[in-house]
Amino acid sequence: MPGPMATSRVPRRADVVVVGGGCMGTSIAFHLVRRGVDVVLVERGHVASGATGHSGALVRQHYEARIGIRLARESLGFFRRFEKETGYSCDFRTTGFLSGTRHRDLAAFEALLSLLRSEGVKAEQLTPSEAKGIEPQLEVSDYAAVVHDPEAGYADPIATSVGFAQSAAGSGAVLLENRDVSSVVIRSGRIASVRIRGRSTITTDRVVLAAGNWTPELARALRVPLRVRFVRGDIVILRRPVGFGSPPKIHFDFYGNTYVRPEGEKDVLVGYMDTDPRKTIRRHLLSDDTVPSSTVRDLRTRLMRRFPVMARAQPRGGWAGVYDVTPDSYPILDRVGPEGLYLAAGFSGHGFKLSPEVGRLMAEYVATGRKPEILVPLRFARFRENRPIKPEAPFPAKRGPRLP
Repeated sequence: MPGPMATSRVPRRADVVVVGGGCMGTSIAFHLVRRGVDVVLVERGHVASGATGHSGALVRQHYEARIGIRLARESLGFFRRFEKETGYSCDFRTTGFLSGTRHRDLAAFEALLSLLRSEGVKAEQLTPSEAKGIEPQLEVSDYAAVVHDPEAGYADPIATSVGFAQSAAGSGAVLLENRDVSSVVIRSGRIASVRIRGRSTITTDRVVLAAGNWTPELARALRVPLRVRFVRGDIVILRRPVGFGSPPKIHFDFYGNTYVRPEGEKDVLVGYMDTDPRKTIRRHLLSDDTVPSSTVRDLRTRLMRRFPVMARAQPRGGWAGVYDVTPDSYPILDRVGPEGLYLAAGFSGHGFKLSPEVGRLMAEYVATGRKPEILVPLRFARFRENRPIKPEAPFPAKRGPRLP
């Protein structure tokens, strides 16, 4: 049944049809409506029922390329004023961010810190003892220095998507939940309409594919092959032991391959950081989204090396999701294929934290037909041109792509 903000009526036409009701599709729809565009948002399940609902939902600025920092910086600002912008809460919580370096990587660490500061990130370099002062449970004996970003945090990914969708619907967008797109109709090389399973058709000349892990399949039907692989991501919730103290800051442990953040007042959320090729899966769906007990034990063991008190942590559940990963771990944001087709795909685990600014930029692109300059490097053709996004300050220097 349609949700409270959805409608069962399929309109006959729209200026733009956005396919996908996760954080990205709802953000694009929200920003299009702000521009006075007539929008229909189509979601095959309910809002945030796909990858967004499985997100770790970090909101941080710690990127190794300027384009990532800029998108994240602007998005963080939007998350902080989300309720003022949309009228709804995303439950954003400021925690701060910590990550350390060992002596061998100190030069790379300082280069990254310089890059972050040059882009306006309030990144502070701390000594291990200073880091221990603000995060008493953190094991810092192997660190030579620690970076602290006091502005980072996390939000509720479902509340964020629902907030975008509710606000868009309140301003005139039509939201169709539990509706599957059966095909996009092309005539004379242009978008002509979108067919909804069940014999309904929406006449439109612009379509945005922002359907997460479903996007490659939808694009392939339009003869637009995406260089995307699917990677399993596991998340575990652990109850902090009595005596832990205040909720911890977000912490990236590059050496232990884990990230951790608070989850509410009593728990922490922990997951793996990398896109290990061994975790690549054939399909964009998991037959089982539960987390094996062996994974729970492994993540807790890794976490307790950095937070020894977590040896007494109790598992409280977890889930597995799927990331859509591009060769350079940056998204494809472009107009491709038939005239009027736009892609927002391949977010590689970064989609949630970038969704406010990417949504704004894609809405500008779709509404005006003019590509914002910052999106040029994220074009569809960059892999064929051998011009992927490259880290400007890689840290550590010899690591593969990372997710959270």
